[in-house]
Amino acid sequence: MQTVLKTVLSAVFAIGLATAAQADLAPLEIEGATTVDADGVIELIERHPTLVILDNRNQADFDAGRIEGAVRLIDTDINGEADLAAVVPTKDTPVLFYCNGLRCGRAANAVVKAVSYGYGNVYYYALGMEEWREKSLPLVAW
Repeated sequence: MQTVLKTVLSAVFAIGLATAAQADLAPLEIEGATTVDADGVIELIERHPTLVILDNRNQADFDAGRIEGAVRLIDTDINGEADLAAVVPTKDTPVLFYCNGLRCGRAANAVVKAVSYGYGNVYYYALGMEEWREKSLPLVAW
C-alpha cells in the first residue's frame, strides 16, 4: 500500500512540476493577433511588402542574429502608443512580433500592448528564434 501511495504521490508531484513549468511559458495564441509559425513568417514577408518586423529581444540577442528587416523594440520599451507609432506607420500596417520563443515571453507582452492600442494587423511568432534556428532559416547579424 505504501508503494502505491508513494507512486501516486510521485506522479501527482511530477504533474504539478510540469504544470508549473508550463505556467512559465508564453501563450501560443493571443486574442486580437494571428499566431504564425516560421512558414507563416516567410509567407507574410513575401505577401506584405509593408510588413514591420519587431524583434523584442535584448540587444545582445538582436546583434547575434535576427530576421532580415527586423527592428529591435523590446517589450519594456513600449510604454504607450507613441512608442509603437514611431516604428509602425499606421494601426493598419501589418506588424509581426517575435522573441526567443515560448520561454521568453517578450513578444507576447508586446503583442498584448499593440492589440490594446488598437493595432489591427498584428502577427505573433510565438515560437520565435527557437523554431527559426531549428529550421536553419537565415539570420542577419552585425
